[in-house]
This record gives sequence, structure tokens and C-alpha cells, in this order.
Amino acid sequence: MENPEVEEKHLYRCAECGLEFASGGFAEQCPQCRCRVLIHVEGEARRGKKSCCTGSCGGCGGCSH
Repeated sequence: MENPEVEEKHLYRCAECGLEFASGGFAEQCPQCRCRVLIHVEGEARRGKKSCCTGSCGGCGGCSH
């Protein structure tokens, strides 16, 4: 029986040191230099919240909704 909660692999590249690393979930920082600016190279992209009626603002960060 397969586990439905198996996390997908994601591949990231650090914007500061250039390290490419894999993560079982969504990474928040580079394991080598702790930089928080990561380039998502491979895996399913993170989706924004859909609470805004227009859907044009990234998670309602600045609109009046």
C-alpha cells in the first residue's frame, strides 16, 4: 500500500553560493550558507493563497481584500 503523504522531491539552487540541493519539502534556506534566496529548479511549484477575488496579487500582500 502506498503512502499518500509521501513528499515530492524539490531541487533548489542558492542565489548566493550556487549550491544545488534537493529537499523533501519546500526549503526555506540554503543548508550551506543559510541564504534565504533560493531558485526553485525542479518539482511542483508552491501555489499562492486564493483568498483574493481577482487572483492577481500574490496572497493579498498589499491589496485591500
